[in-house]
Amino acid sequence: MSLLTTSAASIHQLGAAAALVGGPQRGKGLWGRFDLAANAMLAGGWVIEQHTLRTQRHLDRPTDDAVRLKDFAVAGSALTNLAGIAAGQLVEREFPQGVPLDEDGNLAPETSARGQRYYRWYTAMRTLNRTFAAAAIGFTPRVNFNVLRSYRPGTVFRLFT
Repeated sequence: MSLLTTSAASIHQLGAAAALVGGPQRGKGLWGRFDLAANAMLAGGWVIEQHTLRTQRHLDRPTDDAVRLKDFAVAGSALTNLAGIAAGQLVEREFPQGVPLDEDGNLAPETSARGQRYYRWYTAMRTLNRTFAAAAIGFTPRVNFNVLRSYRPGTVFRLFT
């Protein structure tokens, strides 16, 4: 792999880990720049890595399936990131001072029904985003071992599988 692809793979994994952990939760603009940057690193790094895998190598069917599964996880992460950004913009428009949260970061009891609905949407998108980021991390060994097997199906590979 080229230096660009190797760097993109590293950036992808760092972004996936950061997206899994998530940024600090705040009452105003719940979806922050940290989440945006982490998900952009996750998706951008994978697009470069996946492009290299698909264009420079002939992938066998199991490897192609593993790459497709990881594509699904990364796409889900990107879509839930966009949904979280949209929900954050709606929350900022509706609540300029931020959604009322208690000390633990949970929704305050005096929040309106509309605020509760926005917060539930945000919480669902955050959970889904972290689930997709975890899936992207989880599919990485499968992709890597399948790529290794399809590149070099020799004796050394058989020692590790």
